[in-house]
Amino acid sequence: MTEPRTDPMSTTPTPAREMNGLAVASFSVAMVGLCSPLGILGLIMGYVARGQIRERNNSGEGLAKASIILGWISIIAFILLLVLGIAGGIFAAISEGEWGKNYN
Repeated sequence: MTEPRTDPMSTTPTPAREMNGLAVASFSVAMVGLCSPLGILGLIMGYVARGQIRERNNSGEGLAKASIILGWISIIAFILLLVLGIAGGIFAAISEGEWGKNYN
């Protein structure tokens, strides 16, 4: 945890804000799930963590935001890989028919 911060005009330290555990977990899942469907879970957890942080005044806003960004990147990358895989399969199926006729 972080050390308590002190206000320059006051002698009593202000307590440090508690780190939101869901923000840490969402960031971890989003990093592991990059370019896979697991990134969707990191995205959802990031939005929930952001709501908890605002409601409870916790720290970890940056982790929640990073997991949301990584979640969207993983969704876009997964869809792109899926589309390219399908297009490659269709192209291979079309080419294979022509290749078999020409070279056998």
